[in-house]
Amino acid sequence: MWSAFLLASLVSVVANAQGFTRQSFLPPEHGVDFTGMPARPIMVGLDVSRNSNNVPFHFPFHLYFGVTDRLALGPIHEIGPFFPYGGLCPNCDHVYDDIGLGILYKIIERQNFELDFNGDAPVFIGFADHVRMSVRGGVLGRVNFGRVVALVFDPSLQIGLVGRPPEQGNNQDYLWLPAWFYFQVTDNVAPFVGIGLGGQVEHFADNLQVPLEGGCIVSVTRNVDIGGVFQFYNLMGHGGNADGRQIGFLGRFRFGGR
Repeated sequence: MWSAFLLASLVSVVANAQGFTRQSFLPPEHGVDFTGMPARPIMVGLDVSRNSNNVPFHFPFHLYFGVTDRLALGPIHEIGPFFPYGGLCPNCDHVYDDIGLGILYKIIERQNFELDFNGDAPVFIGFADHVRMSVRGGVLGRVNFGRVVALVFDPSLQIGLVGRPPEQGNNQDYLWLPAWFYFQVTDNVAPFVGIGLGGQVEHFADNLQVPLEGGCIVSVTRNVDIGGVFQFYNLMGHGGNADGRQIGFLGRFRFGGR
């Protein structure tokens, strides 16, 4: 009897979940999102590259507080969408070496379209040995094509402020152009593929990275999304190969709000 009741409750909860591709990237006013990078929210990453000894094993958490329905702020730990590190890293030389202030501001929201400003100002991409500080700004958007397909894009430019050459730190400027196609195959399940272009702005062609990844995210409830991803860091860019790889846990946990 109790088993039947619990099963019915779980089915009811999942049935009431809202698909990942129909949720705003921002938490509601007075709400909190505990998540990863909003476009594709990796919360835990494990390097599985050849001869890497699984370094880094990192936790690039983002925490966004809904100041209003259009503005969210909070601490973030993600050094660009392609780099395999950020946040707490128990098996790294420096267990904790980066933090930033994340800013999300909703510009447009329609039934099948959302466009937000997405920036970090400032972001400390290193402070254990010497300070490296940057700012990053861009747009975060989603276009829904019918009920199934959604394109998510998150282009941004990162500018090094402190720790640039010839100073210690080698804090350069980077351009990121990532995109993901999500397929909302059911109300709760959304597999996806992601690809992008990016790299150091100076001598861009010689530093070009082209990652490729795939994964799936499941909306367990309206406020809980979890999933997994497998990523090649630079499969087809300059010097690209399949040796650089990462697996990750995806999550978005939303609390409170009106």
